[in-house]
Amino acid sequence: MKRICILLTLAIIAFFSCGAPREDPLLVELDGVLARSEAYEEFFLQRMDVLKQLRSGSDSQGYDINLRIAKEYMTYSLDSTLRYLALGRRIAEAERDPYKIEETDLLRVRAYAKGGFHSDALDVFSQYDSLSIPEGLEALYYSTGTDLYGELAVYSDNSDYWQLQSRCRRALLPLTDEGTYEGLNYRRQAAESSRNDSLARDYARRMLDMSPVNSHNYAEAAFFYSTYLEDEKEETQWLIRSAISDVMSATRDYASLNELAVRLYRSGDIERAFRYAGDHCMRDAIAYGGKLRPWQVAQFFPDIEKAYADRIDHSQRRMTIMVIVAAVLLVLLAMLLVLIARRQRTLRRVRGELERSKASVEKRNADLENVNAALQESGRVRQEYIALFLESLSEHIDSDRKYKNHVLRYLRRGNDKYLVEEIEALPPIDDDIQAFYRMFDKTFCNLYPDFVEQFNALLADGESILPKGDDLLTPELRVFALIKLGISDSSRIASLLHYSANTIYNYRAKVKNKARVDRATFEQAVMAIE
Repeated sequence: MKRICILLTLAIIAFFSCGAPREDPLLVELDGVLARSEAYEEFFLQRMDVLKQLRSGSDSQGYDINLRIAKEYMTYSLDSTLRYLALGRRIAEAERDPYKIEETDLLRVRAYAKGGFHSDALDVFSQYDSLSIPEGLEALYYSTGTDLYGELAVYSDNSDYWQLQSRCRRALLPLTDEGTYEGLNYRRQAAESSRNDSLARDYARRMLDMSPVNSHNYAEAAFFYSTYLEDEKEETQWLIRSAISDVMSATRDYASLNELAVRLYRSGDIERAFRYAGDHCMRDAIAYGGKLRPWQVAQFFPDIEKAYADRIDHSQRRMTIMVIVAAVLLVLLAMLLVLIARRQRTLRRVRGELERSKASVEKRNADLENVNAALQESGRVRQEYIALFLESLSEHIDSDRKYKNHVLRYLRRGNDKYLVEEIEALPPIDDDIQAFYRMFDKTFCNLYPDFVEQFNALLADGESILPKGDDLLTPELRVFALIKLGISDSSRIASLLHYSANTIYNYRAKVKNKARVDRATFEQAVMAIE
């Protein structure tokens, strides 16, 4: 009876698992990356916040920062791209700089074309011609024309746009270096337009080789490379790599995941195709703000949605069958209760072994807690020895100074003049003190690499204390570094750093006046820095 139940169970498992596709490792990786897509977007937005904080108003630096932010947003948000281009153009108009005005307009044309607003892009681009563009903007002008006319040629019936694109590209190629990503991309387009797929594939491969993995350029190059492959499986693999890079670079305006969803739908992976299209493709296309991508996704999404609904119905029918079979199994399993009773004795024995194992684990945990306590004590001892070492080194400097003065007095009273000159030629003690400062800074910063950053977090806004030049610490930071090590007496700090006690007192008072926390607890906060 037991053997019959086992065989029946295995048969049911085989029935319901038959036809399950073998998981592609790259698809599994893509699933994980998509599950973390919000984290990648959050990292991108944090980077944008940092750039926005660098904006300094209406000067040239503000113009450059606005354009950089707009370029970063180009594949993430059309509205944000246009907003920061408009801010940049406002600065350019205030400066009456025709170069900057046209630069922002050309970038605006690219954004409009990328978002599917072709008529708006054409209206802006038509305001300029190749004869009036400022020097230095020729490459941007022709590359914008190449992209715009290419988009218009694909999504309109006017064949003249192909000729205009080809004309712009011919003018652009001499202005771009073949060793750059952009230069390779436009040469790839030229090879593709002349139906030389082999050469176009070579250019796409070179674009891949020079692009950091998981960057937007890598995603774009991988997509282009996939279009020139004849093997369908290899083409799909490169689409997956492209989609992974799109997600990790926080790109919302993409084509790889859309194409991949269609391929998975056609190959029978309906659940994954529906999840990609519904949870990501359509959502990202709408969030980007363009009108082209949502339209493209809408072309295939209804078919995937219907197939997914059919799959759900099929799964429900199979579930009904499973419930019936499970009911039969329950009857058979009831007959196994006798066998289960016979195994109680074995279970009791195993339970006893588990209890003993639990006690052993608890003992090991206690040992680990003791080790942790010892490590904490070791950290305290380490701080104490660092303080003793620094004090010893400082006393050594004082001893050298006294010894030098003593020898000089002795020699000047009648001993060999050569020795006097040799001793006088020795480096000044100040050099030893500076060497001591450097060694102290290096040692302390190796132990507490985040000390300066955490220390400045205790100060009010705009009152940060930062080292200058090659120094790792300032005099004020050295004073509080010694306080962090447990040396709080001003006279002892003055002795270690070779300052006067009054100087140390002034340093401490001056820094406390800048604190964002209570003056009375400031030094305790410094000592609590991890």
